[in-house]
Amino acid sequence: MLELPCDITDPLGLHIQLAVLLASEAGRWRSHVTLEHAGRVVDAKQVLEITMLCVRSGEHVVVRVSGPDEATAADALRKIMATF
Repeated sequence: MLELPCDITDPLGLHIQLAVLLASEAGRWRSHVTLEHAGRVVDAKQVLEITMLCVRSGEHVVVRVSGPDEATAADALRKIMATF
């Protein structure tokens, strides 16, 4: 399992466009991808679950990737998360 910590810097927080980017990229991989915020863990392949976390600017999230293609998936997700 690989962990990708991230501080949300976008002034709007983790809004719908970022959620769609994250879910789309997570959905490309066979690995299981989760997003954790404030003790809540959701499936990062589900846009609605991501947006329901209501992550604000300045808050911390952790994406966890585990599975057969986790290294490649984590690299791709890390690039997407750099825009957050």
